[in-house]
Amino acid sequence: MTRQQTELQKLSHTRLLEALTADVKLAGTRLEFLFEDRLRRVNAIAERLETGNAVSSRNVVAMSELLGPAAQLADVDGIVVLDEEGRVIGASSYEADLVTLGARIQEFSFFGEITRSLQDSFPDAKLTYSAILPLSETRVLVPGENINSISQVVFVPVFDDFGYVIGGLLAQRWLRPNEPILADLAKINSFELAVVYDSKVISRANFDGALADLDRAANEPNITMNGEHVIECGVPVYPMTVCALLPISKLNETQNELTRIGTEEEAKLLRWLFLFGLLTLVAFASVAFLLSRQITRPLTNITRVLSGIAAGDFESEVVGTERLDEVGDIARSVVSLQRSVKERDALRIRVHEKNTILKSQETKLREQNILFDAALNNMSHGLCMFDAEGKLIVSNQRFVELFELEPDAIKPGMTTAELAALHKVEKLDPEPEKALDRHFPLALSQPVAQSTEMVKIRSGRIVLTTRQPLSDGGWVAISEDITERQEARDRLAFLARHDILTQLPNRIEFRDQIEQLLQRQQRRGGEFAILCLDLDEFKTVNDSLGHPIGDELLRQVAERLKALVSARELVVRLGGDEFAILSDLPVDRNVIEELAQSVIWELHQPFQIADHEIVIGVSIGISIANGDEAGFDELFKQADLALYQAKEDGRNTYRFFETDMGTAVNDRRELITDLRNAVANEELELYFQPQYSLKANTISGFEALLRWHHPTRGMVSPSEFISLAEDTGLILQLGEWVLNEACRVAARWPGHLRIAVNLSPRQLRGHAFGPVLINALAKSGLQAERLELEVTESVLLTDADDVLDALHQAKSLGVKVSMDDFGTGYSSLSYLRRFPFDKIKIDQSFVRSMAYSEDSVSIVQAVIELAKNLNMTTTAEGVETKQLLDMLTEIGCTDAQGYFLGSPKPITETEALVYASQSTFTAAAQ
Repeated sequence: MTRQQTELQKLSHTRLLEALTADVKLAGTRLEFLFEDRLRRVNAIAERLETGNAVSSRNVVAMSELLGPAAQLADVDGIVVLDEEGRVIGASSYEADLVTLGARIQEFSFFGEITRSLQDSFPDAKLTYSAILPLSETRVLVPGENINSISQVVFVPVFDDFGYVIGGLLAQRWLRPNEPILADLAKINSFELAVVYDSKVISRANFDGALADLDRAANEPNITMNGEHVIECGVPVYPMTVCALLPISKLNETQNELTRIGTEEEAKLLRWLFLFGLLTLVAFASVAFLLSRQITRPLTNITRVLSGIAAGDFESEVVGTERLDEVGDIARSVVSLQRSVKERDALRIRVHEKNTILKSQETKLREQNILFDAALNNMSHGLCMFDAEGKLIVSNQRFVELFELEPDAIKPGMTTAELAALHKVEKLDPEPEKALDRHFPLALSQPVAQSTEMVKIRSGRIVLTTRQPLSDGGWVAISEDITERQEARDRLAFLARHDILTQLPNRIEFRDQIEQLLQRQQRRGGEFAILCLDLDEFKTVNDSLGHPIGDELLRQVAERLKALVSARELVVRLGGDEFAILSDLPVDRNVIEELAQSVIWELHQPFQIADHEIVIGVSIGISIANGDEAGFDELFKQADLALYQAKEDGRNTYRFFETDMGTAVNDRRELITDLRNAVANEELELYFQPQYSLKANTISGFEALLRWHHPTRGMVSPSEFISLAEDTGLILQLGEWVLNEACRVAARWPGHLRIAVNLSPRQLRGHAFGPVLINALAKSGLQAERLELEVTESVLLTDADDVLDALHQAKSLGVKVSMDDFGTGYSSLSYLRRFPFDKIKIDQSFVRSMAYSEDSVSIVQAVIELAKNLNMTTTAEGVETKQLLDMLTEIGCTDAQGYFLGSPKPITETEALVYASQSTFTAAAQ
């Protein structure tokens, strides 16, 4: 009895542990569903149109107003917005510290996954990120009320209308101390649930104990230390431990239930034993009865079978044929009688069935002929069938309609020659070795392999005929109208070799035509020319007036070029604003020169598009193919080198290729390659030129100027590499390095000194400058009001919204903005009205001429008065003599810089000047 009690107790314990283990797994499944649901909700926010617009705008207020309610609706505790480079640009709450968060975002362990998502995602295959991380790895992204030890971090990329990544949403959702989804589970299954991490209960459901109440006894690991609960723990979702508990009383209840079930099963077993004995007794009685009927039952069965034979039943089974006594002989005789009568009746039935089948087949054949005629004449394809001698067996009505023949013109028995005489068609793809006739594809008296032929009939429709041989030597010809299909194929072939915008041949056609000319040149000799054209000032038109105007300009340029060339010349569009002209073979060099002059003159004439009169130019590079075995790539490269030389010589001109042109291009290419690696190789350095306050007689700040120490060329002049950086786009990389380095250096200086940094127009386009500026200030710790950004009027030339937005964002941070080289552009005064500058820098050309020109003095004085009225300060550039310094002080200029006051110097000499705080103008000049 004691052993049975022990076994029941073990079984009860096992049952409870199985239930608790299932509960732990179910809790893990619920948590995984919760985390997946959060990922789906954040992804839904990212796909909303207004989210993409807010991220594109880089407007912190707009993003907070939109994402704040969205975060509450999605049940997340905060959303941070990143741009396409992974920099912080906004959040769902105004309380988020964007500068601090932007400075440390790259320290997070999951920042690499964010970067990969931003680089590799596209709309049909977005890379999202979701992870369960402790507070030590994520920190608090956005302040809130639900901060716990564990949170889910989700990152989802955001795309613009063209499918490009413009940023992403980084969301955080803390595990609730009383997570509703776990509370419902514990309530339904009637158990207690606790989530533990880092020796703390971080979430609970139906459990009000402490961490000590989860400790387990060493000898009974599934019983708590206080003996009050049965417990089972697991880690279904890393790094959280989930523990499920049931009161110890459940163990006794389970044991009692198992005892009750055992008692009931024992009673059932006794009832089954009694029933089995009773059935055994009945079986013995039945056997005795059957033995007594061995003789009478077989005879009765034989009598019943004989009666069935008389009634037509031949399938009844005869019992007793295996016996060797008289009963067996009778049974076997009855079987023989049954078989013979059955075969006689079956023969009579088969004869009747064959007669019925013959009549049915005749009826079906008649019906099939009717259906065949209907199907043949209602086919969408034309059909003709010929025998081995080439005579027509059958044709349908669609064939007559397809080839526009008279209704009664085609009759069975006609030969292929007679049939061909009725048609007037034009072959489109002749195949002499496979074609059946020059004018009609079916006119052949001998069978050949399968073939196809395409012809054009009198009405202009295109018909494709496929001929399939038959096993008896004849063949079937099937014809179909493929006019629309062929037109679509021709259109695709045209688009593959032509430019959609201008309808001119494209680069593929250009290459093929040159290859053909080169082959002809090898046979016949002579020369031909390639002219590469690049439109001057097209980018300015495209940026200032928009892409629709730019597209229309390209179309009109194409029309003018087509009107200029003769039938022996081919005009192509290579892409963008690049065109080419290919002459025929042979050609005279003087004719090519006249053509180039005509193109330059024609394209320099004004274009009238909408309400705009547009004037552009064109630069032309010419290469001559003289049969020296130069291929397409070499000839095109020569023309491109000549084009580059034409641009270098002032644009709106033409140049023929010369052998020494490659040297300058290679030198430029090498310089670009070296410049691309200059930042990584630490070859760049900042020089600083002091700016003096004329009122306080002290240094007010410095202007940061970029210098490049090339390892082999030595000091490269900024006039050489800055223009290269602008043309190649490297100015963005250099500009960001200059801004970060200038802020880092100036942060160590006394608080009253400012640092001025020049900006390129390309840095302010595309909504990317705001995050770069915030990042530079955050990393360096420089106060925003100590930074001064200098821009020229070319920055505002396009009046682009993103440029003005970037400057306004800088102003909102407290950064100063000044207009550099004032007075040298076309409309400097209008730009002062367009944007509220803090300072005007008077161009050195006006300052230097003050010594000998009263007009220059008047202009400078007028600029200073204008700045005072607009609450702006002024800085005079190019102060190289004491005379100029005195004149500027007298007319009220506030600041000055120039070689008289101090030349640009490296950082070591600059900092020596910075800390000589009592320097005067005289000492500076010395």
